[in-house]
Amino acid sequence: MSVDTNVKHKNLAPYRRVRIDDLRILVAKELPGMASAITVDTGGLLGRKLTIELSE
Repeated sequence: MSVDTNVKHKNLAPYRRVRIDDLRILVAKELPGMASAITVDTGGLLGRKLTIELSE
């Protein structure tokens, strides 16, 4: 997993854009084919912890 908050001038074509509430997440296009479920959870101090779980 990679986290990058600066996406200016970056090639985002290989990613699918997913919006969950006020979060915008870029997901590799082949990732959904590798997992039957993708769970995104936010929490922690000021909502700064992001947990992503993939299930087969």
